[in-house]
Amino acid sequence: MSNQQVGAVALIALASWALSKLGYSLIAAPRESKLTLYVHEIRAPPDATLLAAAGTGQDDLTRIGFGSFLVFDNEIRESPEANSVLLGRQRGFGPISDLEGKRGIQLISTVVFGRGSSYNGTLTFQGNMGGPEPTSELAVIAGTGDFRGAKGYAIVETVKTGPLRAVFRWNLFLSY
Repeated sequence: MSNQQVGAVALIALASWALSKLGYSLIAAPRESKLTLYVHEIRAPPDATLLAAAGTGQDDLTRIGFGSFLVFDNEIRESPEANSVLLGRQRGFGPISDLEGKRGIQLISTVVFGRGSSYNGTLTFQGNMGGPEPTSELAVIAGTGDFRGAKGYAIVETVKTGPLRAVFRWNLFLSY
């Protein structure tokens, strides 16, 4: 083996070691996971987790429409039942940006896993949620902690809805 070949092998070994210390690998395939979470949204005072912060509907969520800006801090639970294990919070915001006001919210949100979860870290999502379709698909754009470098998508569907409360099933398909 020539000195150049030995040097190249040594350089690759050093780079591989350095990347492994940062949590990366030149060889290992990314982990893939499927998670199911339930987002519990409360739409009425005194414990509301959804608020129309600007635009129409600030005093009545049934009147939200184009230009409304929503913020939320919803519970993430293990099941659709309100008394199931609390896994964390889903925090985020977004405007209703279609002129008819019927295509949902342009959502940016982060799921923050808490003490009730076996995960440590966050996942961040972006996309259009709601509207006339029965499901929404959101992009996973980032992750921290156990999900560092995450990418993937979420399929979101409404499980229960009413004037005071809604529950959404989030099926997450992740690679990290």
